[in-house]
Amino acid sequence: MDELIAKYLAGEANQEETAVIQAWKAQSAGNSQYIEQLGTIFSKSATVKGLEQFDTDAAWNRVKKSLDSNSRVVQFPTPARDRSLYWKIAAGLLITVIAGIYILTQTKGTTAPVIYASHSQTVSDTLPDGSNVFLNKESTVRFVYNKKTNERRAELKGEAYFAIKHDETRKFVVDIDGVLIRDIGTAFNVKAPEGGNTIEVVVEEGEVMFYTEKDSGLYLRAGAKGVFDKQTKKFTIEQPEVNVLSYKTRVFNFNNTELAAVVRQLNGVYTKQIELSPAVKFCRLTVGFNNESQDEVVAIIAETLGLKAIESNGKILLDGAGCAP
Repeated sequence: MDELIAKYLAGEANQEETAVIQAWKAQSAGNSQYIEQLGTIFSKSATVKGLEQFDTDAAWNRVKKSLDSNSRVVQFPTPARDRSLYWKIAAGLLITVIAGIYILTQTKGTTAPVIYASHSQTVSDTLPDGSNVFLNKESTVRFVYNKKTNERRAELKGEAYFAIKHDETRKFVVDIDGVLIRDIGTAFNVKAPEGGNTIEVVVEEGEVMFYTEKDSGLYLRAGAKGVFDKQTKKFTIEQPEVNVLSYKTRVFNFNNTELAAVVRQLNGVYTKQIELSPAVKFCRLTVGFNNESQDEVVAIIAETLGLKAIESNGKILLDGAGCAP
């Protein structure tokens, strides 16, 4: 994270790296303050003319050696002829010291948080504990391990599928703004879009507890779906949708489904947006797709319903004679 922050402050971070920094900054007031502190130091050190190279690793080792011996004084090397070098080393060390103090005060007893983020594409990755996570588009997971409580915690914004590496001695909890899902040997999907009114959990394997600190919530087994209403603060059990994992598997099953609903689900997975002419939105479709490309999917729909697929400006229009409502 410190490397990303340095690139961000230097104006060298790309769009995805900038989004990760901004998401991390929004996690807490402490994160925001940390970036502001480093930004101040960065801007001050940038005013020093005649930038020279110096060995930050060697300087940090000297500081660490002093800290390990319980010394309260950090000895800097004797400055060369150009006194500006002294201040450059001091600025570099100050950034390192602030980072160390922040980590000690903000994450004492925990590992450093690891952030996973997706944007226009889904992302699959392995968490530090060996569990797997698959993020839908525009989603983030912040993972941290608390050594004192032996708790693995994944803070989620958006939608993600978790395949947990179960460990009886280290519980795994997904946290969505205080609404918690505790693993009991499990693979499950969590849908919690920002700005949405509900949090949905669908258990594929094993069991989970779905609860808050004030409500014992639900105990869900494989095949079950739990829903938490943010407004009423109530938990309910519902029937899972057939295509709930389609964003991960690209497997779809439609049974006499209205074409508008079919396209809505496809657009949540594929890159090019599919649009419908008014005449065809009431057509119904019974078909299954198993990880086909978007072009293949569109071709099958067009052939099945006798439609034309017209691609323009990165979008696909389905048009034809239409169907009666």
